Amino acid sequence: MVRLSVDGRGKLPVSMAKERRLFAAGWPAGFLSGALLAASLLFATHATHAVQGTEADDVEGAAETLPVVLVAPVRAGVDARPALVGAVVAKTASALGFQVAGRISERLVRRGERVESDAVLARLDDRDLRARLDSARSALAQAQAEATLTDQELGRIRDLSNRNVASRQQLDQAVSRQRAAAAAMSNAEARLTEAKNALDYAELRAPFDGVLTGLLADVGDVVAAGQPMLQLAADAGRLVEVAVPERRMPTLSEGAMAELVGDGQTVAAKLDSVSGAADPASRTYAARYRLSGAAVEGQPWSLGQTAILRFAGGEPRLRVPVGAVFARDGQSRVFRVQDDAVQAVAVTVRSVAGDYAVIAGDLPVGALVVAAGVNRLHDGQRVRPRRAAELAGGAGEPRP
Repeated sequence: MVRLSVDGRGKLPVSMAKERRLFAAGWPAGFLSGALLAASLLFATHATHAVQGTEADDVEGAAETLPVVLVAPVRAGVDARPALVGAVVAKTASALGFQVAGRISERLVRRGERVESDAVLARLDDRDLRARLDSARSALAQAQAEATLTDQELGRIRDLSNRNVASRQQLDQAVSRQRAAAAAMSNAEARLTEAKNALDYAELRAPFDGVLTGLLADVGDVVAAGQPMLQLAADAGRLVEVAVPERRMPTLSEGAMAELVGDGQTVAAKLDSVSGAADPASRTYAARYRLSGAAVEGQPWSLGQTAILRFAGGEPRLRVPVGAVFARDGQSRVFRVQDDAVQAVAVTVRSVAGDYAVIAGDLPVGALVVAAGVNRLHDGQRVRPRRAAELAGGAGEPRP
């Protein structure tokens, strides 16, 4: 016969007591043993289900006790040394004009055309200049004749003076007239040279190799001496000009990498010059960086093309909600969430703007950090992360 232990109250199970009564009444022993075995198996099955139900309740209760935390992704913040966008300019650029006044009669070049040094760019109507040249030549001939006459007169007076026929006064007057005539001839020669130069100045020539970037006057315009007509940018030397805010001036870098958008190339650039005063409207300083090297096929970089200056050594900046930052052991930190557990990461707060803090630290962009309630957590604690949209639908709902 199968034996069973008594229960917690020191009594036999009901099935065993019933078996004894039936045995005493004359029931067969085999039948009673089978019935007892069936009752024992039923009791064990009920006990197993009870234990399994208790374990499931414990697991569910443990999940319900994990704190729900609001998380937000780490976003890229403002760079410590953001890039500056500018344009390519010529190191040397000149506004060209005629050195004499007159009416423009011919323009031999077009805007954007590349020219060589000493090439004729435009001409003036030179009729007045030629007439002035003829007048200067005539004046010189007259001066030369007068100078010849005074030389001859001085020779005769000196000869007479040597023979005591002419007085000392007559000799002095002859010497003075001769000197005046020589000075007049020199003056006439200078005026002739000036007239020749003026005629040469009627042609506007390129002072260096370059490209025409502007047209300020055209055929038919009457221009004064020195009035700009053309703008010429030299081929030698290219710079990138950028506007630098006032607050960046103290830390402006000497070197940068220039990305030339039009050519798709990146070349080294070095600071060449900075304007001495800020622009009154934008409050920025014009800084010029000198480009190294030459463009493809030996041609200079295109003027006016967009260039982006990128500076090395800038520490990457990140942006997180203000509530994500907390102080512990004298160090600013944030809780990064990985595998449903929080990990404290040390950061440096650079600035606070509105609801966000700009930080620097070992965090990748897109990583999840606890955005609120950080003071209730500890390093390594398991949590149930939820985004704002998920919390709006119910913080306690399990994730799929």
